[in-house]
Amino acid sequence: MKIVIIGAGPAGVSAAETLRAHDPHCDIVMFSAEPYPPYSPPAMIDHFLTGSQAHLWREADWPKQTGVVYHSGVEVTAIQPQTHSITLQDGSKVDYDRLVLATGGSLYAPLQGADLPGIYNFKSLSAAEVLVEKVKSGQASSAIIVGAGFIGMEIALLLRELGVQVTQIEMLDQVMSTMLDSQTAAVALGILRERGIDVRLNTKAKAFVGNKQAEGVQLESGEVLRADLLIAATGIKPNLKLLQGSGIAHKWGITVDVHLQTSAADVYAAGDAVETVDRLTGETYVHAIFPNAVEQGRVVGLNLAGIETLYEGAERMNSLKHLGLPIMAVGLKSGDEVLQDRQRTIYLKEGCVVGFQLVGDIRAAGILRTIMNRRENIRRYKDLLLSPNLGQGMITWKAMTAYL
Repeated sequence: MKIVIIGAGPAGVSAAETLRAHDPHCDIVMFSAEPYPPYSPPAMIDHFLTGSQAHLWREADWPKQTGVVYHSGVEVTAIQPQTHSITLQDGSKVDYDRLVLATGGSLYAPLQGADLPGIYNFKSLSAAEVLVEKVKSGQASSAIIVGAGFIGMEIALLLRELGVQVTQIEMLDQVMSTMLDSQTAAVALGILRERGIDVRLNTKAKAFVGNKQAEGVQLESGEVLRADLLIAATGIKPNLKLLQGSGIAHKWGITVDVHLQTSAADVYAAGDAVETVDRLTGETYVHAIFPNAVEQGRVVGLNLAGIETLYEGAERMNSLKHLGLPIMAVGLKSGDEVLQDRQRTIYLKEGCVVGFQLVGDIRAAGILRTIMNRRENIRRYKDLLLSPNLGQGMITWKAMTAYL
């Protein structure tokens, strides 16, 4: 059986490794548009700050070790499910028995002028290297970042560490609005400003402006801000271009069933390009974070190996470790009851943990996540959730359940 995987990110790599672990004989062929071996996007910041190679989360000979025929720097332009084939950028075709779409996502900037040359992003290693090289070569000493979500904050901290004067624009009244509550966001904002980053909340960007190249950002107020680097960090959009004409169902992302199979026979999908169910709310949308991509790839790999596996749903989770004060947000940021101290905010709904945020000491994340995913009523021992001993091995799940 021949398995073709499009994309060498965490979802594609996880699918390949899982499949190979259970099927040593199938043919696995992988295509990546980027000219690199598989890498970890969350580790790119450390790579550019310290020179660490941790972002290369698989060794250079990973394809040989795993038994994968790996084609880097090769773009897939079309899919033909009816003939079980794909088309490459040079017009050639490759047949498959099963196909995995792990195409990831790319910059989504809903602003006028967003298609002008000279707008940078940090979504891929290729894009990030271009941006950082401008700084290290002395061609850029100032930057404007549009957006103060997770990616925007990471970019701001990196550039400031590299000596760049950074102005960050956010249309809402807090940073990381989709993940952090106002209290935790205020902690993050304070640290950003202490680092010398000019964060402007309640400031809406209207357009990137310039003639043949972007030269500044026009605000809704009419003011135009200029800098050496203009960076869009306004969100991620699934890479769906190659679906055109394929008939594969999609909305914002690729539509999949509980086995992560698409509407086309023998075609599966995983990662940032896929709409999956949220395990807490039951809502379906794109959950574009590394752990979800890895788990989805694992589920796809098992199903390809003939081991029927259902996907239980995606998690909401983000963490920042480059602030000098670790911050982690998991699950929802609301509930019918809130437990809170200086370092923890825990949200309950009908007695069950549905989300939490940790600042500084994040060692309790593991047990809190376990409690949340078990969906058990914890009202009788909820006071233990704020104990300083939680997460330090002194309070275990077994001990907590004795209170039930």
